[in-house]
Amino acid sequence: MSKQSSLERKMLSYFGLMAAASLLITLEFIWAISVATPEPQSRQQTAISAPSDPLEGVRRNMAVLRDKAVLMFGVQAVVTLIVLVMFMRRITGPLQRMYREAGRISDGDLTRTIEVRSRDEIGLIGETINGLTSNIQEIVALGLATEDAVRGSLLELRQNMDADPRSAALLEEMETKLAGFKAFAEGFTLLPPPRATG
Repeated sequence: MSKQSSLERKMLSYFGLMAAASLLITLEFIWAISVATPEPQSRQQTAISAPSDPLEGVRRNMAVLRDKAVLMFGVQAVVTLIVLVMFMRRITGPLQRMYREAGRISDGDLTRTIEVRSRDEIGLIGETINGLTSNIQEIVALGLATEDAVRGSLLELRQNMDADPRSAALLEEMETKLAGFKAFAEGFTLLPPPRATG
């Protein structure tokens, strides 16, 4: 079973269920009409057994058809409701949860992860978003660690370069850029680093 077609298979099975229900309803209606429609009899039998009211049989048969039509409508409505609930629980529900979590991640909260419950395309999208979040978190953590290391070196350079105004200006520009980067990177909420065991 290919991962790319599993969601498609789910959707096809849901709509196949609806089509099968519609087909059964149609077959039931055709059968009801064939039962309600009397077979043509020979003229002699019709003349001998003619009812007192010739429309009574037609009225009775139409009442049966009306009752069956109401029943078929009820069955189709129930099947459609069941299929829609299944569709919402299996497809749109996970997509809505993913959308909410992806919005929080987009706002900078990299501690969020998407709970993956299935192995179809929806689950693969969740795993991909989790992987991207993890990669962004590693990049931000590396950037913050690099900023700390560079800031220490800049402080040491500043102490040694107080006499040279050009170098001091370049050093000031580097510190400003590093402060901007640090402010940007600190806007993300990161998972705490793993604790050292031992």
